Amino acid sequence: MNEIFDRLLIRIILVSVVCGVLFVYKYAHLLFYPTMKKQVTKRFYPSENPADTIHMFSRLVGFTIILSSLGFDESHGIFLSIFHFFVWGSLTCGLYLLSLFLIESIVLYNFEYKDEVLKRQNLTYAIICLSHALSIAHVTRTVVDQSENSLVILFVLWLLAMVVMGFSSKYYTLLTKLNFNRLITQQRPSVALSYAGYTLGISWLVGGSFDQEHYDISMYCVQVMLKMLLALIIYPLFKRGLEYVFKTRTYAAGADAPIQDTDQQNWGYGFYEGSLFLAAAILTSMIVNHIQFGTIYPFF
Repeated sequence: MNEIFDRLLIRIILVSVVCGVLFVYKYAHLLFYPTMKKQVTKRFYPSENPADTIHMFSRLVGFTIILSSLGFDESHGIFLSIFHFFVWGSLTCGLYLLSLFLIESIVLYNFEYKDEVLKRQNLTYAIICLSHALSIAHVTRTVVDQSENSLVILFVLWLLAMVVMGFSSKYYTLLTKLNFNRLITQQRPSVALSYAGYTLGISWLVGGSFDQEHYDISMYCVQVMLKMLLALIIYPLFKRGLEYVFKTRTYAAGADAPIQDTDQQNWGYGFYEGSLFLAAAILTSMIVNHIQFGTIYPFF
């Protein structure tokens, strides 16, 4: 009976440790977003600015996804396990915020958080930031898992993941029919839904490519890049295949001309593109990562 209460007490202590890491994460925002000082240091009212609420708490959900990959090994003592968790939690906190800063600097270089969220309350911008928060969290969680408590491997894999995510974000403009920057400025929801489906799908592909056994870090990086190259070949095939199977087209019913630009700015078209991107990415990941050839081909 005493052992049960001891374990309960330890769990309560560990809850306070996790909350301490979240406290560090909250104030770490000021390093990358100095304009968030009011939101971080004072009482937050969720209904006051919906865009700011989405922007702030999507990052909280993202960071908790990363924290879920960490754990406590009490076999080495409670204090050592707490120290290990706090150090790695703080480290992943910095990597996560730095990753978001880099991706948003690449994708949203024409926009500023202060202008779009605090002044204009731009929900389209906020939803795009939400997709970044969740996708980067998934990729970072996979990188942390694969690092196996090695700082050197963590840093190498994180750099590789950021390069892949950065280049992949530029691939979006080649696949969509939407004008990304203009529709964000006009606060149109279609581009937010479309881009959210795309970036979540890319994070699924990147996470699947990194999720493999590794014994040599150089060969592991080569295998990751080969899988991403294969995904680049397979992805458009699935996208075209889904369009053909479901008989979708970007033409108005009973007309030969393409649909009007205003028709591409509604929720339906944005959700259509986002769903197409996400479904194609998930199916591509299946072909790239979940095929076991076995011994159907002879080895020489």
